[in-house]
Amino acid sequence: MKEPIKEILVIGLGLIGASIAKASKNKGLIVHGYDIETEILSRALEKDIIDHGFSSIESINNSQLEKNIDLIIIAVSPKETKEVIDSIKNLWNSSITITDTASVKNHLKFALVSNIVLSHPIAGSDKSGISNANDSLFSNKKTIICNPFNADAHHVDSLKDFWRHALQMRVSEMTVKEHDVLFAMTSHLPHLISYALIDSIRLSSKDAGDNAGGGLKEFIRLSGSNPKMWRDIFELNDQNIIKSLAGLQISLNNLLELITKTKEIPDVFSHSDLLKDELEEIKKYKEDTF
Repeated sequence: MKEPIKEILVIGLGLIGASIAKASKNKGLIVHGYDIETEILSRALEKDIIDHGFSSIESINNSQLEKNIDLIIIAVSPKETKEVIDSIKNLWNSSITITDTASVKNHLKFALVSNIVLSHPIAGSDKSGISNANDSLFSNKKTIICNPFNADAHHVDSLKDFWRHALQMRVSEMTVKEHDVLFAMTSHLPHLISYALIDSIRLSSKDAGDNAGGGLKEFIRLSGSNPKMWRDIFELNDQNIIKSLAGLQISLNNLLELITKTKEIPDVFSHSDLLKDELEEIKKYKEDTF
């Protein structure tokens, strides 16, 4: 049985990485950090978000690192995640557990590795950057573990233990395929819709900003998320998002036909009553599920 994780390295000190670092330090772990932007690394040290900083990926890609580090968490954009993992090959199959935080996984393919276990902590914000780091961001949230490379059991167990105890998260497991299909519907599609809705308003109305209701404000929040990260997600999980979008189109067309009274229905029913029944059924599903 591997010893509990005591010392970690976080690569990428944006909102997610810096929040993981803060929460880990609060639990007494020693936290190292690296960010490609030296100014961010300096801020992390000044604000006591990390204990020590690495100056380059080259200095991390050193097999001697396993003398001290138990866990490496890669908290960068999805496309950059693969690049970073590829760049630290000297640490593959070492005693260090390596994980990520990306919300799409299908592009992460590595051969003959025993210590890489994928993670997706389901937490975030429309705010970004180290200045918005929050040590309670993950508390009582859920993280998904995927083990497509059949990593050794002690790596999987120690990673689960880290998420549960250092970050106070619930943990569940699924395959990469299950993960990407599920989050195309529950996360990626809602963000895509939010961008599309705000764009539609931008093109059609000049006065929407002062007249935004509560429903619109949630879309506004989602569309304020990091465009670079979401570009990566939309491109990398495109097939699953397209399928989810097709399902949404069917539902939208059904509601549109009921609203416009163009849907063919038996004479004993009215479009108005069927529309109300449909909305009530959707509402009940929401209450039973979420």
